[in-house]
Amino acid sequence: MLEKKNHSSLLLVGILLVGVCMRMPITALPSVIKDIAASFQVAPNSLGILTTIPLLCFGFISPLVSLLARKIGNEATIGLALLLLIVGSFVRIFNFWSLLGGTVLVGLAITGFNVLLPAVIADKLPDKIGSTTGMYNVAITSFSAIGAYTISPLSQAASWQVAIVIISLVAVLTAIVWLPNLKYNQPEKLVPTTDTPGETNMWRNKTAWYLVFYFGAQSFVFYSIVAWLPAIALAAGLTQDQASLVAGFFQLFSMPFALVIPVVATRLSHLRRRWFALFAGIAAAASLGMLFFAVNSVWYYLLVALLMGMAIGTTFPLGLTVFGLKTRNAADTRNLSGMVQSAGYLLAATGPVIVGHLNAATHSWQAGLVVLLGAVVVFTVAGLLAGRRHYV
Repeated sequence: MLEKKNHSSLLLVGILLVGVCMRMPITALPSVIKDIAASFQVAPNSLGILTTIPLLCFGFISPLVSLLARKIGNEATIGLALLLLIVGSFVRIFNFWSLLGGTVLVGLAITGFNVLLPAVIADKLPDKIGSTTGMYNVAITSFSAIGAYTISPLSQAASWQVAIVIISLVAVLTAIVWLPNLKYNQPEKLVPTTDTPGETNMWRNKTAWYLVFYFGAQSFVFYSIVAWLPAIALAAGLTQDQASLVAGFFQLFSMPFALVIPVVATRLSHLRRRWFALFAGIAAAASLGMLFFAVNSVWYYLLVALLMGMAIGTTFPLGLTVFGLKTRNAADTRNLSGMVQSAGYLLAATGPVIVGHLNAATHSWQAGLVVLLGAVVVFTVAGLLAGRRHYV
């Protein structure tokens, strides 16, 4: 019998740095979308695909990440994903086609992080699921805010390409810190199957499907807002710097919730946890309702950002936390994470495209906002239903 797996002393630091890389390469771009479009002589609305491409990767590749991790191990798969992230992030600056190709590589890399970090935490830090998930969610949201806000002044001081290079250096640092974790990598085939309970077929599980619609609909709202909130603010009369500020604060406002929600969720029963979904639904609906009115005030849009930040700061970390709380072993955690994120992100991938095309067709954001309100209803109801059972 093999000894219980250990982990590197840099595991927690590595997890936090991987969290830094999970959104910033995507969420930083919308603030300078007009600069990118001008550089490559394309319409700004056509670049909504830069948000959609990673989501399609999340959807189609998540199940393959689980299969790869079984063969080569979780830590090794994350290490491979970091290499893809470094290459993909740097090559985006050269031309339009390298921008698209690099974005695909970035999407593939972040897919690996999405699926495997909950499994690594459940496997290596089973007594710290809530606190560790909370900390890496803070890393995700805080650096999403930093990226969304700083990319505009960096672009004005130099160029958007220089700003992307600076952001890409974070991935290099993360890969260096992650290296010691590879020593403790262990493919699943080396783990005795007699010590592991049977795996659950997530694709035939009703609660897992509730989680798909919960996770998918909240991601539909989040990535649509990430892609188009700066443009909505600009249409209302805000300057580019003000719109960038709003985008940054949207991420920043979610940070306290990203830290607290996972910790609180681990201490509550499954029935009480589901009311977080209702709270998030009310906050998101209020935020979207305000966007129906084009008010030329940065304070107005900061309130919009606050309400939506509260909503997403609740829904996203709660979703990541329940992957570990609703399963009995690391294999089920990884499988649930892969299934929910695969189907959920395919649903979410349509969000930025739908909202962008509705704006182009109607020359207004109203129709897209109605669609987003419908998605809020879906994630609220699905979250309440998913909370009825303790385990999947």
